[in-house]
Amino acid sequence: MKNQQLQPKYKFYATLLDAFHYYLHSEAEDAFAEFINKINRVPFSSEKAEKGTAFNDLVDLVAAGKLSDAINDGLVVPQVVRKVEVYTYKHKDRQGNPWSFDFKQHLVHQFAARYENAVPQLLTEGYFETSKGTVLLYGYIDELEGDVVSDIKTTTKYEFPKFLYNYQHIVYPFTLNQQGIPVTQFVYDVTDFNNTYREDYIYNPERDLKRLHSHVVHLIDFLEINRHLITDKKVFAMDIEEEEPVPVPEPVE
Repeated sequence: MKNQQLQPKYKFYATLLDAFHYYLHSEAEDAFAEFINKINRVPFSSEKAEKGTAFNDLVDLVAAGKLSDAINDGLVVPQVVRKVEVYTYKHKDRQGNPWSFDFKQHLVHQFAARYENAVPQLLTEGYFETSKGTVLLYGYIDELEGDVVSDIKTTTKYEFPKFLYNYQHIVYPFTLNQQGIPVTQFVYDVTDFNNTYREDYIYNPERDLKRLHSHVVHLIDFLEINRHLITDKKVFAMDIEEEEPVPVPEPVE
């Protein structure tokens, strides 16, 4: 008999749980349609989301010591814009559309210095048992160093604690621990492209998994009620033997 854990009924990436929370608390008229589109992975064009993804990519590139190569290849152009030293970074979205963003050099190096010894963009996954069936939780960690997970966030406006009700700081420690990587600390490393901010969370399974279970079950109920609208069946684990998808860009808040 196959291990039941290898046959999940649902498959959720961590930021989908975040998106569901914000949908539940949104008063926007198009909130429902936007969330359904997110589940269905409908391509969208968002300058804010792509800028956040580009910043993260550039930080990883610099942290890995590949800046000179990127400059030689024309991917990064150092220049002065309005008396500020910036890196102009050329980025393509998932649809292949070109983008170009200017990031302050000192800010990029400030972030990159923190993650010189970190493992970037690590896929993690784990099985979560619920009253509605087994769920495969997964996602891409921005940075892992020792027992600390860091997620780089970009935002247009910051107020503490901006990410208190997010689920990445619960899901990633849970999945990593299940994979044998003991993680207890989670950091949201935040910038509005001028200033930097930090939110620290300590993973407490006894407390956090109750909250996670409640939210996951709520999302399952939502999906079953609206199953007729779901065209991308990954969320129902129907792609379990397929290759893992590329991370979905997160919109800047």
